Amino acid sequence: MHGVLEATRIELVSLVRHIGGSGHVLLVTDAGGFILDYYGDRQFNDTARQLGLVLGACWSEQAMGVQAIGLCLADRLPVQITGAEHYRRDLAPLTGSSTPLFSPAGELLGGLHAVASHEQANPHTLALLRLTSDAIEKRVLLERPGAEQVVLQFHSRPELVGAPGEGLLLVDADDRIAGATGTACFHLGLAAIADLTGHTVSETFNIRCDELPHGGARAGPRAIYETRAGRRFYASLRPGGAGAAATQPTMRKRRPSRGRATPSRLDDLDLGDPTMTENIRRARRVLDHELPILIQGETGTGKEVFSKAMHEASSRAGRNYVAVNCASIPETLIESELFGYKGGAFTGASREGNRGKIVQADGGTLFLDEIGDMPLPLQGRLLRVLEEREVLPLGSNNPIKVDIRLVSATHRDLQQLIAEGTFREDLYYRLQGVTISLPPLRQRSDRRALIVHLLRLLNQGEAVTVEPMALDALDRYHWPGNIRQLFNVLRIALALREGISIRHADLPTEIREGTEPTPGAATGEARDREEATPVPREQGNPLQDAEREVLLAALERHYWNITDIARSFNVSRNTIYRKMKAHNIRPPRAR
Repeated sequence: MHGVLEATRIELVSLVRHIGGSGHVLLVTDAGGFILDYYGDRQFNDTARQLGLVLGACWSEQAMGVQAIGLCLADRLPVQITGAEHYRRDLAPLTGSSTPLFSPAGELLGGLHAVASHEQANPHTLALLRLTSDAIEKRVLLERPGAEQVVLQFHSRPELVGAPGEGLLLVDADDRIAGATGTACFHLGLAAIADLTGHTVSETFNIRCDELPHGGARAGPRAIYETRAGRRFYASLRPGGAGAAATQPTMRKRRPSRGRATPSRLDDLDLGDPTMTENIRRARRVLDHELPILIQGETGTGKEVFSKAMHEASSRAGRNYVAVNCASIPETLIESELFGYKGGAFTGASREGNRGKIVQADGGTLFLDEIGDMPLPLQGRLLRVLEEREVLPLGSNNPIKVDIRLVSATHRDLQQLIAEGTFREDLYYRLQGVTISLPPLRQRSDRRALIVHLLRLLNQGEAVTVEPMALDALDRYHWPGNIRQLFNVLRIALALREGISIRHADLPTEIREGTEPTPGAATGEARDREEATPVPREQGNPLQDAEREVLLAALERHYWNITDIARSFNVSRNTIYRKMKAHNIRPPRAR
């Protein structure tokens, strides 16, 4: 945090100039809400002191109720709280503006805050704080590069590459993104830095990092396209910096990535479970054959990880890997997302057009996740692409030839969908070249080895000790969220540990108190859902019942993380708690 404080103090010089004498005090807190720095104003210092706005005081939401500092840190979002919106009555005369500060890896470091009397408040204060926090995050990232890292700078306008407002990515020697700024997420339409870190540059854009010009080159930034929506940006490698200038892009050495969230090679996935060993053997046999792959398994079993490992082990490893979640894209957009469109093809279409995911994957691998949720009309278009190996973008008369390796995945029973008339039988047989079924975590015999393996990855390649009682609890738990849930639990345990080992006390309550042994604990997702269902209630009116079902589904999807659920619905956490109380929903640990 020391380096962040130094960067904060440098950038705050400009902010103090802008709002000095306006009755505001400026504060810097850590992630727990403790005030680390205070920049006073003579008009407001006495009031601030009386309210407890002093160095070392804790202004977390737990300590002080709803107010800008605590709410910003809890929800990890910029916020302005004024008047009666405060929980405490003595804070009602105030207006607080707060914005979070993140590390290049996406970790919450703390926040930047401005507090003033309600009469002195200005709606532009929050905008100034956000500009300052962007500058702080940029400064911190530029001081971070190591000897084998470079900084990629990009913007939608070429003249603004290298200027304030550009997006920055910290890139390892193996082309993997190790850090980013919040501005980079804004440009790419992503919610959090974590959505970028761990991915390669070539998964984010249609180019490898070492193909970009150096910032000092006369040619200027290069036009690139991001892989999600095909939008155009301009990018180069930033000159200078600790290690960025010293390592020319053409001389960067490839090395294994450290600290990645998930394994990337097929060898890493073979940890002793017989079913997984057989899956990997089958995958290796067809790596470079032009056969479609269908991966089946419950949610969270690692279908995309397996698909990406196959891509990296194949002869297409150097080409694009493009993933599309058919369930997360609105039905009205999935056609243009997949097949692309010609400029001006429809109202609101970009003048440059969009190449579409299938064309972006040309020469590489196209991964269609949740293929069972693809709308029926588009299934026929996809079938024609697979048969004719060409794509016709919306609004165009000129088909584009494509060479793709197709990998599909689903947690649904496609044959049942065929019987229901919601999935085409001819497409099913076209997708079903080789079927790989990933077992749920509760049925895997290599759980202990997997726990150790994931901990090593999370801990930057260093081994982590787990006390026997903790390992027994992790092994015994039935894991309704599968590997995705296990990964999140291990990440929490690493953060909570006080010594060199993970203890039983470092685990979440539901893991520590889990009494149901893994063998026979559940028979599938339906049983897992049944076990997680909160207290039943009497049937209400249809609208209330529908709201309850939506809330229950969100609670299960986010593993009862109220902050994540509130963020997904764009409401406060108090609103979620009120809804849970109204519908008689209690967390699993309360049952």
